[in-house]
Amino acid sequence: PMSEESTARDERAMTGWHLLAFLGELVLWGCAAYAGWVLADGGLRWVVTVAFLVAIITVWAIFAAPRAARRLSTGPRLAFIAGLGIAVAALLAVAGSWTAVIVALASTVAVVIAQWFDARRG
Repeated sequence: PMSEESTARDERAMTGWHLLAFLGELVLWGCAAYAGWVLADGGLRWVVTVAFLVAIITVWAIFAAPRAARRLSTGPRLAFIAGLGIAVAALLAVAGSWTAVIVALASTVAVVIAQWFDARRG
């Protein structure tokens, strides 16, 4: 029989779904920063790029991160992530960066699927 300590450790163990979700998050955050880069120019380019990156990481940390104090339950969290991804893709579409739109949407789908499967596992 497993002890309570080993059971708790197993529940926190990294899975492939966690890794896929984390990598997808990083890509989506990078897409948000890239959207800022391509939408702005001149002296504002760096400011907008950093602002977009800080904004997406901040809202993610509040509502979607695994240890967020206000983490949404599974359904609303997946909808929130999908909405963020669509918003980033829309910004990239406005900029005409169609390859980046595909990357943003693909990473969003990866995160949603990974978190959904991980939630079903637990």
